[in-house]
This record gives sequence, C-alpha cells and structure tokens, in this order.
Amino acid sequence: MIKLAKPYKIVRERIKRYETHYQVPAERTLVVPMKSFGAEVSCDVRWEDGNGELHLLENKVFVPESLVPLNPLLEPKLYELWKHYYEME
Repeated sequence: MIKLAKPYKIVRERIKRYETHYQVPAERTLVVPMKSFGAEVSCDVRWEDGNGELHLLENKVFVPESLVPLNPLLEPKLYELWKHYYEME
C-alpha cells in the first residue's frame, strides 16, 4: 500500500519506461505520492541534474507496483531532498 507524502523511488524493472515517458533520470529520482486515485497515484517527481539544479514535475501518474519505498541509508541524497520539501507536511 502506497503512503501519501512519503519517499519512494521507481522500481528497477520500470526505470527505462519512466525515463522515456517522463524524460527524467529515473535512477536518481525521488517520487512522492500526493493523491490516490484507486489503482493509480498522482506524484511529485524531483531530481537534481548534473549541474546541481533541482527539477520538479507535479501530478505525474504512477501505478503503485512501479514504486518502492526509499531506503534512507542507500539513497541519502534523495532522502534529504524528501526531508527538505515534504517531511513537515
């Protein structure tokens, strides 16, 4: 079950699909579900590019099977990004 406003990343098996579909670096992308629509969730998608510039896409649709909870120990940069923008919501 997907928890809203919590940090996720795209499962390895779906990385290429979402890179192509949303034009994002899926392996380095934070996905934060904001609204649930039954079998789909609307998410914020955040990442930092090679120049250190932050990017945000809002209201991007994912199926829950495409997301896995973010492990703060394995992905500390993405976890810090989540804490900065979402932890207080």
